[in-house]
Amino acid sequence: MNTQEFEELWISLNELYNANRFLEYIELSSAAIDSAIALSMYDKAILLLRYRCASYFQTGDLQVSIGVLEQYRELTFQYGNDIDLIHHYILASIYWGTFGHLKKSEEFMLKGLKIAERIQHVESMGKIYNNLSDLEISLGSYQKAKEFALKSLYYANAFETKHENPYTGVIHPKINLAVAQIWLGEFDAANEILQELLVTIQQPPYSKVQLEVLNAYALLCEKQGRVGEAIDFYQKSKYYALQNNDLALLQTIYNALVNLIEEQGNRIVLCAIQKEFINILLEIQRENYTHVLFEMEYNDQKKQLEKTSNVDPLTNIYNRRYFDENAKKMVAKASAENQQLALMMVDLDHFKTINDTNGHLFGDDALTTTATTLKNYFQPFESIVARFGGDEFIVLSQLKEGESVQTMAENLYQTLTSLSLAINDEDVHLEFSIGVSTNKLGKITEVEELIQHADEALYASKRNGRNQITIYNHYSDVGNSK
Repeated sequence: MNTQEFEELWISLNELYNANRFLEYIELSSAAIDSAIALSMYDKAILLLRYRCASYFQTGDLQVSIGVLEQYRELTFQYGNDIDLIHHYILASIYWGTFGHLKKSEEFMLKGLKIAERIQHVESMGKIYNNLSDLEISLGSYQKAKEFALKSLYYANAFETKHENPYTGVIHPKINLAVAQIWLGEFDAANEILQELLVTIQQPPYSKVQLEVLNAYALLCEKQGRVGEAIDFYQKSKYYALQNNDLALLQTIYNALVNLIEEQGNRIVLCAIQKEFINILLEIQRENYTHVLFEMEYNDQKKQLEKTSNVDPLTNIYNRRYFDENAKKMVAKASAENQQLALMMVDLDHFKTINDTNGHLFGDDALTTTATTLKNYFQPFESIVARFGGDEFIVLSQLKEGESVQTMAENLYQTLTSLSLAINDEDVHLEFSIGVSTNKLGKITEVEELIQHADEALYASKRNGRNQITIYNHYSDVGNSK
């Protein structure tokens, strides 16, 4: 699949997912995910995996969904950003909650909420408050559940229009709000919400969220003493939950049905329902995925430890330790295969003045913006981008076929020097000195030599007035400035 074909499929998949056409999304998304990874479009691969995981969950296939979650987690820790990490914690918390580990579920939700509040990501805050509402319902804290549901709806602009990019998952918090209201005896308010949601349910097959609407209405009928109506809705929900093999939802439905039919005194139907319920419980026991989740958590902690030791905490790119360990392998491979590498030393000019004039927080922003720009620029290349120390960055990159060192360096320079940061209604434009060296198509085999040449070229850029590129000249030991 070429880039154009992928982009066309990408658009179609987004439309399918946003239209809740989960089965169609599942059918088409596998090839798209493989293509996104092959094309190094990791941001899109991560999003497609997240949607695939959620699609399997919505159709009730927890076994496959957890397998996709593992894939999503792996790619997120390797290539993801803060938002991807938040979504990983959200999904993990949902699974822990589904299997009854409520404290563990809350722990993951709060991890995600901490990041979401730090970066003020409204969509994530809306989702997490919805999940916290769901958790409080499980714990029987219905007033708290109501408060969290209202908070989630606030972030969805259900009551105000404050957020430019509001949380889009309105149905879930509305269901949670209605359920909390039912348990609090606020039947009229709950009925108003559920009637609005019932109208949106069209033809089967029903998704998980639609079945949850039916269940919520069944609960309302149950609490109002309309037992026959409640049983009818639970039976309808049960039929489609069985088709989806949604064991967690089935456990809730059967538990309600047993109590209601027992209340009716219909022993024959009760016996049949109890038999079905026992079979569901046995299947849940057989397919308990808790051990998978524990293994995933262990791997998460391991990845986090590796990330802490290899990633610069301020800029979130690799540190010098990681560069030193991995650049040797890259240079050795290039030497064996006669590949052309470029090593670039990038220095943020006048960094002390930036700090002294605008403050250290502004200086930190300048460093993180530079790091993110470098990371994004070199994502299509086989490369290592790292903070070398202070205001200096280092990049080792393999050149694409037909591309010259000059072209790569000049394009990078144009990208970097277009950066500006706003402070006190003024734009501060960033300037950079860059030194570049090459491995002469594999003839140079030591990383230290490449660094030394790039360092000499960098200082030539500084001596010649800064804010320029110098490419090391192997023949004269003098750089060529650009």
